[in-house]
Parts: sequence; C-alpha cells; structure tokens
Amino acid sequence: MKIVSLVMLLFLQGQMLLGQVDYAKPIVEKLASKKFAGRGYVFGGDKKAASFIASEFRKNGVLPLKGHYFQPFAMDANVFPKEVKVTLDNKKLSVGVNTLIEASSPSLRGRFDISKVSLQKDTLFLRQLMNNPAYSGKIIFVDEAVALENMKADELRTSLLYLAQGGLYKGILVDTKQKLLWRGATQQIQRPIVYVKDVVTEGLAVKELDLNIYAKYQKDYKTNNVCGYIKGTSGSDSTVVITAHYDHVGAIGRNIIFPGANDNASGTALLLYLTKYYNAHPPKYNMVFLAFSGEESGLLGSIHFANNPQIDLSKIKFLLNFDMAGTGDDGIQVVNGTVFKTEFDRLVQINKEKSYLPQVLVRGPMNRSDHYPFYEKGVPSFFLYTLGGIGAYHDIYDRFETLPFTKFDAYTQLMIDFITTL
Repeated sequence: MKIVSLVMLLFLQGQMLLGQVDYAKPIVEKLASKKFAGRGYVFGGDKKAASFIASEFRKNGVLPLKGHYFQPFAMDANVFPKEVKVTLDNKKLSVGVNTLIEASSPSLRGRFDISKVSLQKDTLFLRQLMNNPAYSGKIIFVDEAVALENMKADELRTSLLYLAQGGLYKGILVDTKQKLLWRGATQQIQRPIVYVKDVVTEGLAVKELDLNIYAKYQKDYKTNNVCGYIKGTSGSDSTVVITAHYDHVGAIGRNIIFPGANDNASGTALLLYLTKYYNAHPPKYNMVFLAFSGEESGLLGSIHFANNPQIDLSKIKFLLNFDMAGTGDDGIQVVNGTVFKTEFDRLVQINKEKSYLPQVLVRGPMNRSDHYPFYEKGVPSFFLYTLGGIGAYHDIYDRFETLPFTKFDAYTQLMIDFITTL
C-alpha cells in the first residue's frame, strides 16, 4: 500500500511539473509571435500583450486592483513603423543580421558619400568635427575597433551620441565587431547612427551609403501596467508580490521583429503560471501580480507603480521579480541575495534538498530590472533570471522556436516552495 501511495505521489508531482511548462509554452509562443510586434510601442504591440495578460488574469481567477486590471501611464517612444533599408556600396544589408540603426535615430532618406574619421573622446575635438565643412552633407564613418584602442566602450557610445546631436554631416556609420543589439528609445537624436557588422573588408574604404529610414517620435504614448491579486486565506494584510515585465523592444517595420521570447515572455509566463497555481491553491498571504510595461525603456512602468502604488508598499513581505526564465542550464542568478541573506540562504537550502537547479548564484544590488524602484523604497526583493542555454538577447534570434525551457518546471517549483516559507 505504501509503495502504491509513493508511486502515485511521484506521478502527481511529475504531472504538476509537466503542467507548468505545458502552460508556459503556448503563452511564450503567443507573446513572441509576429502579431504582438515585439511587444513594443508600434502597431499596438504593447496593448495587445496587456489585453492578453489581463484575459489570463481573469481566466485564472485574479481580481483587478482598484477595480480594473490596467494602470495607465505615459512615456515617450521613438519607433519605426516602416521598413528600414540600408545599402552600402550597392550591397543591400539585412536589418538585424548585418546592420542595425540606433533606436533613437531620426528619419533620413538619400544616398550619401562616406568620409572616415578618427575619434577622440575630447569634447572640443568632437565639436570641431561636427562643424568641419569637409564632412558637410556626408556620412562620417567610424571603425569601432580602432576607436576602442583609445577609449572604453561606454566612452565610445557617449561620443557617438554626442555627435548624433547635430553637425554638418548627415549621419554616422559604425563598423562594429559586437553583437547587434536593439533597445527601447524614449528620445530622438538629430542624426542617425547606423551599425554594420561583417560587411566592411579590412583595409578597404567604403564609399557610399544609401538610407531609407522613417522614424516616428511618439510623445506621451499611453501604455499600461497590468495589475491583479489573489486574496490570502489568513486574513492578514501582508502581501507577496510577483512581478515581470511583458514589454520588449518592438519591431522595425512589419517584418523585422524582436520577439523577446526569453526576455521577457518567459518571465511573464512564469508569473501567469503562478496566478493559475495560486487560484487552485489559495495562498496564506495576499498575492499581488504586476506585469510591467516600459521596462526596456528605463524601468518606466515599475517606477510609475512604485511612485503611484495601488497597494501599501509597507505591507509587502517580499517581492520576486522574474526576467528571462526560459533556460536554466546553469541555474539561476539572484540579485539582492547579498542584501536579503536570510531569504537567499533559505532558497539555496531548498534547492540543495530537492535538487531543482544546478546552482543558485548570488549578486548584490543592481538597478537593471523592475524590482529596483521597490527596493529603493525599502521593499525586500529579489530579481531572478536563469543562466546558460541560448545566447539570444535583444536581437531577432530570441524566438520561441529556439527557447529550450530547460529548467522551467523545476525553477517554478523552487519558487513555489520558497514562497511557502515567507
């Protein structure tokens, strides 16, 4: 009889784990699909994602905060609703593959001669370059590898953005050896910056750049956080908060999509699974679920909520912020683990006892995700993300089809076990 019970228990545990990833996969597939346009601020991608999340909240028994699921806020966004065309010396380049424009670039159309420049980080030098009549009406060309011999990567980026404020030239072309990464932009610079990779032959001059860029700057674009809760059984007003950002970096025209399967459709799927789980297994404390917009543009959604809270922040027992939950081959990283050491040690002990993940690594505070505006206000919090697996990040390759979900089920169960100890 005991053997039969043990077998049944193991079977049920296996079914529960299987159900986690089975629930998550179609969520990620949908959010990372072309229909959602990279969940950015073009073609209504963010709004479609927010509506879908709200519908899952409703389906999973999550009640709206303050009577409605949406917390609206405004942000500025620079977007590209039309195809961008880049042709270098009569060779058409593939956007996202071997060329990418700076996300804050303005519109520019035409064919331009190219002149090579050698950069210095000195502001006076940059100002003289901007006003040099030799570059009037041209594209200035920067060899990144050469520039990095004289300055650090962040200094180079600062110099490029300084040059993009204006000048007699029409734009900036950068030959890079780095990965082509896209980002959200809340401003529009005066001159476009165009990056090219693996197309400039060393030692040969590039002569002509043909551009067709249409940018649209959207002032006070309206977007939404999605907010809900499940009431606890204890009658306490203490709250556990689960957060994840649902936005990503959008699209360039209709066909160049940055799907954001791992970043952060996967974290959103984990949040949504937990709504389903706690609807079926009522929690001891109130559970608040916050899906943020605007993270990729500077944590704008979480900053807005933290400054305009729909709950009492002082009642939060703990906040867990999930980002990039789709791998886990090498375990997870826990930001703020050095600050909230008691909770971190407890998480490590649970993982050690049950062997969910290969390892649980610790980091100190960092301000790169949505836990941080709450942490600044004294809310105890972790920011967690999975490690290993795919290297796709902020590019066209972060797709559902290649996301392994290696440890999604075990990771989810670790989080449920940890929440139980709070």
